[in-house]
Amino acid sequence: MNTLREEALWAVEAARHEGWIGEGDTSVLFHSWTQQKRYLDHLTTAFSHPRALHAVAIKTQPHVEILRRVVAWGYGLEAASMEEVQLARKAGCPPERIVFDSPVKTRREIEQCQEELHGIRFNVNTLEELHRLPSRPHFPVGIRINPMVETGAPSVYHVSHDESKFGVPIAQKPALLEAILAFPVTQLHVHSGSSMARTESAVSAIRSVVDLAQEANGLLANAGLERRIDTLDIGGGLMPEILTDSPSAMIAYAQALRGTCPELWNYQLITEFGQWSYFYTGYAFSDVEYAVQRGDTRVAYVHLGADFLLRDAYVKPRGIEFIPLGDAAKRPIVRTDMAGPLCFAGDYLQKEVLLPQLEEGDGLLMLNTGSNAYALWSRHCSRTIPAVLGVDSEAREIRRLSPRSNPFI
Repeated sequence: MNTLREEALWAVEAARHEGWIGEGDTSVLFHSWTQQKRYLDHLTTAFSHPRALHAVAIKTQPHVEILRRVVAWGYGLEAASMEEVQLARKAGCPPERIVFDSPVKTRREIEQCQEELHGIRFNVNTLEELHRLPSRPHFPVGIRINPMVETGAPSVYHVSHDESKFGVPIAQKPALLEAILAFPVTQLHVHSGSSMARTESAVSAIRSVVDLAQEANGLLANAGLERRIDTLDIGGGLMPEILTDSPSAMIAYAQALRGTCPELWNYQLITEFGQWSYFYTGYAFSDVEYAVQRGDTRVAYVHLGADFLLRDAYVKPRGIEFIPLGDAAKRPIVRTDMAGPLCFAGDYLQKEVLLPQLEEGDGLLMLNTGSNAYALWSRHCSRTIPAVLGVDSEAREIRRLSPRSNPFI
């Protein structure tokens, strides 16, 4: 089974046969171990960096059993909150493979890092945050840089404009260099945006941070200090892609960095790819609860909507593929609106999709639900979170990672 579609079609039938989808399961979420390992291996190969820590963003997919497997494979985790740090520790990740990027770290959280999380990779978001650190931190300290570039990312995901809440603008270089001299800073962090359409801007941004690191190291040497900037965290931000036999966008990105920023391979490298690593590793099953005709349009009501695929409903569809199962796949193609279960007028996964005519009681697969879906589960209407199943298509094994649950009632 080389494709996610092939795996999903097999997995949903196998899950039904083995009893993983029961009478009370109106929807079920699936995670592909096979595809996830493929993407993470591809990331490692693309950079081929001897001292790389590929820290996968927890916020993209925070299920602890999935994090546990990522850690077991030797990867790190990027945490955007202390709660995510705790998830990383629960998943067995050692502090030195955790990157802590919260923009609102409290004094107590900093104390926890100093007392309990020796070696955690700690990136400050502002120069003011440096003043809260202990004089001799038990962890490497980095500064997040706002490169102030335009990446073509959607505005809601664009983090490097001049009004961004993230990072110290690179235009404040004198203040940055002064801070690097005054505080125990050994790493620099840059993240230009998510779902970037123009990676050349990200490459340019990373080049500017490499230059800053080199200038800072010259000043540290001239000041007689042994400390150096030895680690560069380049964040993530690439759009999801289907891996084929053709060269990938990830390989092209790494090659562009090698050509423009060859010095990166002289530093320890950290990456934080979340959406790219997970998007094509997930799929979901839902019953079609109702199907009605509204003029020329079929409206199918399913059990996963803005509660699960929040970004698709509130921002724009991200490329979810709908696959009717069984006899439903053989019916005539009609224009269909995919309506979710929430009491909210905007709860549509997509409108005017061309699909075989869906009827009440049909089963529906949704492909490409691996990133920012389970992670963004919404309490709106307090609906039950479906069971999550892990699938190893090579071993033909399915196991339940978590039962359906409702923490809201």
